[in-house]
Amino acid sequence: MPLISAIINVHNGAATLREAIDSVLAQTFADWELILWDDCSTDASAFIAAKYHDPRIRYFLAPEKISLGQARSEAIKLAHGDWISFLDQDDIWLPHKLEKQAALIAEDVGLIYGRTVRFYSNGRQRDYDHAHEYELLPEGNIFHRLFTESCFIAMTSAMFRRSAIEASGGIPDAIRIIPDYYLYVAVARQYKARAAQEVVCRYRMHSDSMSHTSALAMHQEVLWLIDHWAPELDAATVSLCRRRHHTLIALEEIRRKSTFGRGVGRLLSQGSVASQLSRPFAYVFHVTRRALRAPYWQRLPTSPTV
Repeated sequence: MPLISAIINVHNGAATLREAIDSVLAQTFADWELILWDDCSTDASAFIAAKYHDPRIRYFLAPEKISLGQARSEAIKLAHGDWISFLDQDDIWLPHKLEKQAALIAEDVGLIYGRTVRFYSNGRQRDYDHAHEYELLPEGNIFHRLFTESCFIAMTSAMFRRSAIEASGGIPDAIRIIPDYYLYVAVARQYKARAAQEVVCRYRMHSDSMSHTSALAMHQEVLWLIDHWAPELDAATVSLCRRRHHTLIALEEIRRKSTFGRGVGRLLSQGSVASQLSRPFAYVFHVTRRALRAPYWQRLPTSPTV
């Protein structure tokens, strides 16, 4: 049995799927299997997958279209490894990703992730986690930080102990869009986390990303997640998180004429006007800081040239 089961959940990913698969094949750590779960693609995704004859690669076609949360769960059931690692169809692992993370495996660790760089079609790059752009990624007990600092882990960088996922009860049916965030929190509640501080993944940014097209539903699910874990959190943290996501929902509603009034009402009653007034100043601060000092990942001797 392989130590690590890599999972790519595929849906009409023909444009980038080959690059994602090739990045797994290029790993310096070879004790892995790759599960391709195809969620009823209508493009050439199946044709591309069939071109690979490595026995470590297994392709499965879903009998019907299901949510991302369900697709993650079904793919996990097919995995043989002690550790489950995800790679989205439009993202890329750097060659040392699995090697660096396998070195961090320990008995009390249930989640291992790593620094991820967002990259754009125009060549621009940014740290995925701007909150820790100039410092080490959080390790140890990160359960509360996943709420107070929001979701700072990219799923394409995450690796879970299989038994930790099972002990947490897996992904609930109510979670359809943010299974990644749910798993971080559920596993971090019981296990320690470790992080590869150097860049191990590249996260592709484009206009049809789920975070762009499904923002309203995504933030509604985050509110469900907050309520689900509220008994484990202090009241101030729950209030902060709810206000943050009601603000984001309100901004999405305000962008649409049909929901403009509701969005304004939500922002004033459940959101945070002050946070929006401070956004321009925060933007200027981040731009100025990047101009004066390179982020942590760019100052590493092994920083990739991408």
